[in-house]
Amino acid sequence: MDSLQFSDVEGYGELLPRVLDAALGHLDELAHRPVRMPQTRARLHELLGGPLPLTSTPAEKVLETLVRGGQLGASPSGSPRYFGYVVGGTLPIALAADWLTSVWDQCGVIYDMSPLTGTLEEICGEWLVDLFGLPVGTSTAFTPGCTYANILSLTAARHAVLERHGWNVREQGMQGAPTITVLANERIHASVRRALNVLGLSGNLRKIETDADGRILPIALERGLKKASGAPLIVCGQVGDINTGAIEFLQPLCEQVHDAGGWVHLDAAFGLWAAATDMRHTLLAGLENADSWATDAHKWLNVPYDSGIAFIADKAAHRAALAMSPDYLQHNQPRERHTLDWGLSMSARSRVIPIWAALTQLGKDGVARMVQRHCDQAKRFARLLAEEPGVEIANNVTLNQIAVRFHHPTHDTDTHTQNVTDAFQHEGIGWAQTSIHNERKILRLSIINWATTEDDIDRAAESLLRNHRRLIHQGDMARCAQSVITNHRRIKEAGILQP
Repeated sequence: MDSLQFSDVEGYGELLPRVLDAALGHLDELAHRPVRMPQTRARLHELLGGPLPLTSTPAEKVLETLVRGGQLGASPSGSPRYFGYVVGGTLPIALAADWLTSVWDQCGVIYDMSPLTGTLEEICGEWLVDLFGLPVGTSTAFTPGCTYANILSLTAARHAVLERHGWNVREQGMQGAPTITVLANERIHASVRRALNVLGLSGNLRKIETDADGRILPIALERGLKKASGAPLIVCGQVGDINTGAIEFLQPLCEQVHDAGGWVHLDAAFGLWAAATDMRHTLLAGLENADSWATDAHKWLNVPYDSGIAFIADKAAHRAALAMSPDYLQHNQPRERHTLDWGLSMSARSRVIPIWAALTQLGKDGVARMVQRHCDQAKRFARLLAEEPGVEIANNVTLNQIAVRFHHPTHDTDTHTQNVTDAFQHEGIGWAQTSIHNERKILRLSIINWATTEDDIDRAAESLLRNHRRLIHQGDMARCAQSVITNHRRIKEAGILQP
C-alpha cells in the first residue's frame, strides 16, 4: 500500500517527537564529542544517494535515514570549542523560534501574506538601528546572509550615486551610465567582491592599501579619492577584518569620502555587533556616519543559519532602487511594511522570527555582555598562547579574532603552523582552520559561540601548545636519530669499525 497519505495530519504527531529526541541527542553530544570534521563522503553517498526512489518511502524510514546521515556527516560547528571561520552557535530560544518559523511557514512578501513577518521586521529593524547607534530612520532588510546584504546595500548605493549625476539606473539601466569608481579595502571580504561583480561594478574597482591589520590607510584613501575626482563614487570598507578583526578608521574615512561626494558602504558581517558595547565610542567611533552596513545575525547574535541584515541610511534610495509593484501582489495596506519593498527576494523565509526571540531574551545588555565576553575570551586565548616560546600572535586582538603563527627552531614556519593545525584538528579538543595573512600562513581562531566558556578556551590552548611542543620534540628526535646514523656511516667509512 502507498505509504504517502496526503491527508494524514496525524503524521506530525508521530514524526516531530522523534525529531525532538534526535535534536536533543545531538545537542547533548556537542559539548562532549571530539570536535572533528567527518570524513564520510562515500558513506553518505551510500546511505543517502542512489537513484531517486520510484515509489514512496515510509516517513519513519526517511527520518531514520536522515538522522543517521546527520550523525555521520554534520560538522560539529555548534560546539563551544569550534573556532573555525566565523560561525556562531544557536541560542536555545533562537532554535525554538526557528522551529516555529518552519511550523508557521510564512512568506511575508507583502503584509497580508504574513502580518507577523511584516510587524516583526518593523520592530526588529528599529531595535537594531538603536542597538548599533545608527541614524534614526535607517531602513533595514532581512536577507539570507551578508552576501545578499552587501548586494542589496550596493544596489542602493549604485542607484544613489548615479542619481546624483542625473542617471536613473532603474529606468535607464547600466549601458551608457556614468562610470562608477569603486574604491575598496585591499582585503575586503570576497562577498563584497561578488556583490560588485553581480552589479557590474567591478570593472573600475581600485584596491586601497591597508596597514598590517587590514585598515585602510587615510593617506592611501586620499590618493584614491583624488584620482576619482568628479566621478560617481562608492567606497567599501570593513568593520571586522576576517583574519584580524580590525576595524577601519571610521571617522576620517567617512569624512574623506563624503567630502568627495561618495557613498560609504561597510561590510560588517560580525564586527557591527561590537557597536552594542562601549566599543561603539572607541573602536567604532564614526560608525553612524556611513551610508550602508551589512551584517549577519547568524554570527554574533547566535541565531540559526541563514540570517543577514542590510541597513541603509537613505531610506528613499533603498526604496527607489528596488521599486516594484507586480499586478498580482496588491499593496492594499500602504502604511504597513511589505518585505517586497525592501529586499531582493520574491519569496523568503520569515528569518526575522528567531532574531526577535534572541533580541527579546537578551535585551541590549545581554547582547553587549555576550559580545564583550567573547572579546575577553579572545584576549585570554591569545595570552595563553603568547606565553609559549615560538608562538606568535600576528594581530592586535581587539575583537574576537586571533591570528597565530607557530615557529619551529629549524623548519619553515608556514609548514609548522599547518602541521600544528592538522594535529589540533586530529586530536579533536577543538577545531580551527588556517588562513593567509600578510602573505604568511596563520591559524585563525574565532570566538563567537554563546556557549563557549573559559574552560573551553583553556582546553583548546593546551591542545595547541601540546601539539606545538610535540612536533618540535619529534623534529629534535628525528635530527638526533639522523645524526647517529650519519656519524655511524662516517665512522664505518673511515675504517674505525669493522663492517
